[in-house]
Amino acid sequence: MGRGVRHAVVIGAGMAGLAAARVLADSCEAVTVIERDTLPRGSAPRAGAPQGHHVHGLLALGAEVFEGYFPGLRAELEQAGAPVWDWGEGLCAVLPNGTPPPTPMGMPIQTFSRPFLEHALRRRVRALEPVTLRDGLTVTGLRTAGPGKVVGVRVKDGDGGQAPPSWMGVLQPLRAPDFHKGCYAIQIENKALHVTLHGANGTQLPHDDEDFLAYAKTLRGPIADVIASLTPTSAVRRYARTVNRRVAYHRLSRWPDGLIALGDSVCAFNPAYGQGMTVAALEARLLDQMLRGRRTRMPLDGRVFQQRLARITASSWLMATIPDRAWERSRTAWPVKAGNWFMNRLIDTVPHDPRLYTAFSGLFHMTAGPLTLADPRLLSRVLIGPRPGTSLRAAAA
Repeated sequence: MGRGVRHAVVIGAGMAGLAAARVLADSCEAVTVIERDTLPRGSAPRAGAPQGHHVHGLLALGAEVFEGYFPGLRAELEQAGAPVWDWGEGLCAVLPNGTPPPTPMGMPIQTFSRPFLEHALRRRVRALEPVTLRDGLTVTGLRTAGPGKVVGVRVKDGDGGQAPPSWMGVLQPLRAPDFHKGCYAIQIENKALHVTLHGANGTQLPHDDEDFLAYAKTLRGPIADVIASLTPTSAVRRYARTVNRRVAYHRLSRWPDGLIALGDSVCAFNPAYGQGMTVAALEARLLDQMLRGRRTRMPLDGRVFQQRLARITASSWLMATIPDRAWERSRTAWPVKAGNWFMNRLIDTVPHDPRLYTAFSGLFHMTAGPLTLADPRLLSRVLIGPRPGTSLRAAAA
């Protein structure tokens, strides 16, 4: 970069980019820092620095350099909680041949997380008059004025140049025997999209980003187009422990004093149905109610607790096991077949009937019990099934 540069552009608001912006601010009329990530307002990790979750160390020399460019930085960080200590006295160095004893060295070290330091530096850099920090922009290339001369950069909005999806979540469930691929995607904190792809009946699930997108393209709905417009912030991770498991502790005739069982030790669900955390909360509420309802200093009746807990898990157990058992290749008992037929009929009718959709949502979120569907008006809608030529939008108008 030659002399007389009026406007400098820094690509990236990491440690190097922030330090560079600080130096350039002394000699340029304007400095623009372009960062692909949407930067957190406080001290929090960001997608572009996945290593930021791990331990970071600023060596003594690096601390001196930063202090020179950002006077008072060490005191500011210390006041905010970052400790300062002598390297020789405070470090326990477990070496192959022993551990050196504490040795005062007069080498002050300050320790903090990387997000903590980045946040402090971003605040300092943003306060510099010539500097503008623009996040949520991706640099796609360099602008040139003839061979060998760079005059600017090309950018696009966000990680993918598209507006956020109009929906907050996408759910595409599995269903035996034909729908053996599905997904669940939700918008979460920091404008991120969390996507789970799932499959059944021996479906091969993706291992990497390329396979992940290819799998998504086989699904109906908008998920593939949205994924293609975004940048992954983590590796693809697989999970295969989807077996439903229930232990019938409530049927024991005797139960030991001083012991209760809850959570996965009693009932574990296929996570595809999203019931586990809510059931855990209900079990905790049951425990609270029984503890408050007992007489003073009376021990909790563990056997009664297990019996009541079994009633709490009963409907969720049916919601998970009936559709899962439909994938079994062995001959299915008629009650399971009947239950599965009813659930399929219900789900097929839901898109065409707003009232039934509302009732089913209450059942799914456990704010209403299965008896909700015993209402003759709702039951008849399920038994009749979807009416040709209707849709959710038309019915709601």
